[in-house]
Amino acid sequence: MTGPFPSHRLPGWADWLARRCQSIPVGWFGRRLAFLLRKPVLWLHRPVVDILVQGVKFRLYPASNLSDKRLLATPGMLDGRAREFFAAVLGAGPWLVDVGANIGGYSLLLAGAREDLNILCVEPDPDMVQRLRANIGFNDLQARVRVAAVAIAPDLDQVTLFRDSRNRGQNTLLAGHVDAAGDRVTVPACTLDALLEQEGVAGSYAIKLDIEGFEEAVLEDFLRNAPADRWPEWVQLEQYRERPLGAAVQLLQQRGYRVHLRTRMNVILQRAPGTDGAGA
Repeated sequence: MTGPFPSHRLPGWADWLARRCQSIPVGWFGRRLAFLLRKPVLWLHRPVVDILVQGVKFRLYPASNLSDKRLLATPGMLDGRAREFFAAVLGAGPWLVDVGANIGGYSLLLAGAREDLNILCVEPDPDMVQRLRANIGFNDLQARVRVAAVAIAPDLDQVTLFRDSRNRGQNTLLAGHVDAAGDRVTVPACTLDALLEQEGVAGSYAIKLDIEGFEEAVLEDFLRNAPADRWPEWVQLEQYRERPLGAAVQLLQQRGYRVHLRTRMNVILQRAPGTDGAGA
């Protein structure tokens, strides 16, 4: 659905309730309170919602994407602690590369918190790219937020993207993880090293890598082929706190990265000083 923002407002009471939920701290009690309070908003079954989230404009499709549902009333659950961490620690005029950017919730909220931040959003799903670009445009962030409409994959020019029918944030390149009701689409692909060089990303930068089980393959190719002086200072990966560290995290540790922060759903690693790739 098109139209200027906001063309798809919630009723006044629902907009007020959703935005009150957004301000609830995300702890055990806060999550449950927000889940309870947002139910009347979700019961409206609005297919499209235009809403402000922490001062950032979003057009959301809550029924088909978990990230949209979280942005509507619980944005802290969209890697809130990780975003706060990067907003605090990244130096002046930094780059953040968001691989698996979805509709831009993570990136645009971080861009709103850091007006000097440059962001490269990497998203292969053509439908999500369209929505991502719309959200960037609603906030006039085209000068600081770029979009690369590609999949990151080693040594391939195109790949098959398997799209989830219930949660487009779970799209994957792994055929074994396919949603039977979903569809598939062929999308362009390139390596992470090639994309960063093409886009001019260098210096002390951070990467958020959320590509539904393909992280290890991408990181292994990147760390093997990219010069060590192009490696990121910071890497964020999905990693549930109660589970053992996954293969992608262990791979980074073997190359000289150290776990700096663990949240309920993510881990952030920092490149140790003097790391030169010798462990590769």
